[in-house]
Amino acid sequence: MGGSYRGWVGVIALQFLIFSFSTAFAQDPWPAKRVSFVVAFSAGGYADTISRVIAKELGDRLKQTVIVQNVGGAGGNTAARQISISAPDGYTFLVTTTGIAINEALYKTKPFDSSQLVPVAIPISAPEALTSSPNTGFKNLAEMIAAAKEGRAYLGTPGVGTASHISAEYFFKNLAKVPVKHIPFPGGAESLQALRVGDINVRAATVTAITIPSIANGEIVGLALAAEQRDPALPNVPTFAELGYPGFLATNWVGIFARTGTPDAILNRMNTEINAVMREPEVKKRMDALSLAIASRDLAETNAYFKAEIGRWAAMVEASGLSR
Repeated sequence: MGGSYRGWVGVIALQFLIFSFSTAFAQDPWPAKRVSFVVAFSAGGYADTISRVIAKELGDRLKQTVIVQNVGGAGGNTAARQISISAPDGYTFLVTTTGIAINEALYKTKPFDSSQLVPVAIPISAPEALTSSPNTGFKNLAEMIAAAKEGRAYLGTPGVGTASHISAEYFFKNLAKVPVKHIPFPGGAESLQALRVGDINVRAATVTAITIPSIANGEIVGLALAAEQRDPALPNVPTFAELGYPGFLATNWVGIFARTGTPDAILNRMNTEINAVMREPEVKKRMDALSLAIASRDLAETNAYFKAEIGRWAAMVEASGLSR
């Protein structure tokens, strides 16, 4: 009886092992269904535009649909919160901007913890710039600063806590040391319109498709660019370094993040595929036309870059007294 019992136990154990292996191998490889990009800002903006370019090409490479959903609010924190509590299965990703690094220092409390998110790729960036209108009475940075000393500077930005806002506040408070009145707007398009009609006389914004044509055609004036060198699309706009403010650099990037705990194989595949998308000739041509810089980093490099960005923006937030 004992031998018979042990035999049956062995048979059952063997069948269980066979079932386990067959089940594992029967599982569909990732991605077995559509992938979602949750964009932390409204449709038509910087992050949304980039996410849709990447989503289309990425879908072709993954052989699955990549949909884009816009979940704006709280400077990107609403969407980040959504991803932070999502399943770590590689089917939902956050698309956001430099704001996620800024928010680490800007907000003492947030609806999520950054440890719940892991950066997958940060492939696109663009510098910040100050612009004015030809009707403001000043046509260069020195004249603008002189106006600020007289209390005549009204600074428009795409919103509180954006890279444009933080970098401009840091510049005026810590480098130029002049007062400005900050007037936040819902986005870059709204602040540009305010500059056009004279509701503000200086605007801080990321150099993207909204800003470049307006400077190029003389509708607005490019005062200074927070980059290491001039933008080929805007050859007449000097860098801050050229104007006596060396080392002042501010970049607004677009990054893709996953829920912490997502399998490394998926993270590496996404990183590899996104980098490949950015090398596609048509994608590169489109990014060049928008004066957007493309960066290719592996997962380790992406993590290191993100951590460095948190530290760099935290220094600006703290120096400007903007922590909330």
